[in-house]
Amino acid sequence: MKRRRIIPVLLCMMLILLGAGTAVGTMKEEVRSAAKGLRMSLEGKDEMILDRQEILPAGSSQSDWAAMALALAGEKDHYQVYAKNLETYVKETYERNGSLSDRKATEYDRVILTVLALGRDPEQFGGANLVEDGIWQYQGGSPGDQGVNGWIYSLIAADAGPYEEPQDAKYTREMMVEEILEEQNEDGSFGLQKGSADPDLTAMALQALAPYQEDSEVKAASDEALAWLSEHMTEHGSYVSYGEESAESCAQTVIALCALGTDPAEDDRFAKNGVTLLDGMEAFARNDGGYAHAQSDRESNFMASEQVLLAKTALLRLRQDEERLYSFEQYTGPQEGGIPMMKIVIAVIAAVAAGAVVLAVRRKGKTNAGADRTDSK
Repeated sequence: MKRRRIIPVLLCMMLILLGAGTAVGTMKEEVRSAAKGLRMSLEGKDEMILDRQEILPAGSSQSDWAAMALALAGEKDHYQVYAKNLETYVKETYERNGSLSDRKATEYDRVILTVLALGRDPEQFGGANLVEDGIWQYQGGSPGDQGVNGWIYSLIAADAGPYEEPQDAKYTREMMVEEILEEQNEDGSFGLQKGSADPDLTAMALQALAPYQEDSEVKAASDEALAWLSEHMTEHGSYVSYGEESAESCAQTVIALCALGTDPAEDDRFAKNGVTLLDGMEAFARNDGGYAHAQSDRESNFMASEQVLLAKTALLRLRQDEERLYSFEQYTGPQEGGIPMMKIVIAVIAAVAAGAVVLAVRRKGKTNAGADRTDSK
């Protein structure tokens, strides 16, 4: 009787696996759809775009974030071409100015993250050590001179790979954490400058502080920031930034929650009257698959679309128990895409069926053996 129960148990396990696989497969399709929307928002075509230097010049903010978003989403594109163009940009900028920027630390941070997403080493890129020059020994004055985002993205970039702080580091992780905490307002929010409040920067600060939640001061500050974001989420599941609700604010908050290990769909703090944060983000979707910046915009927006793609990728990673979005320690470079869902289903069914057959054969063999013993008596 016990053996007869094994096959139903295996079948139940198969259904559970298929259900989980279907959920992940659905999320993968959402990521793929958002990637298509990003491309469509550029020129109305679902074609690879990273070789279009004339409209997406490597080294520009919009282009680098798009390359990063597509690479992390596992999309197929011209990454080697983009990496070559970006390397040329780094070389030429160093030759011309002596650095990537002496005014904005985020120029280094963005390029470091992009290089990692392209599967390259930012410590040896374009003839420069971008991690050394842009984080530990940044020569352009304080990273905070441009606002709290300078500290935020310097910390995110520092934690993106297994980088050891040099003993003579001008700026350390501890210093960056302290500077970010110092910029928090009394109500828990963050803004470009202390005293101003913005949902995007509050979410970005949480992304940077996510790896430090075991520190009681960081945890308390993070809880206050989350409470502020929860309180200021509108009834539409969105946030008002610079006078209007935007897809980017939703996307940054999704990335922040995922970095903290929280699924936005399962946190009651980010649902109002049955409308969740994810619902709010989807309200900006447009017919071409891209996302508009504001609700009043009829057309999709490239920047909004790339940030939503990053948010969906962060959520997929969370649901697959993978590392946070801007962590590259287990990352192996741009992928050609995951295994199609149908192949996963077929593989699971085949494995369960094979197990059932083996059990049936063993049972039959034992029965025949028993019959032989009876006949011999």
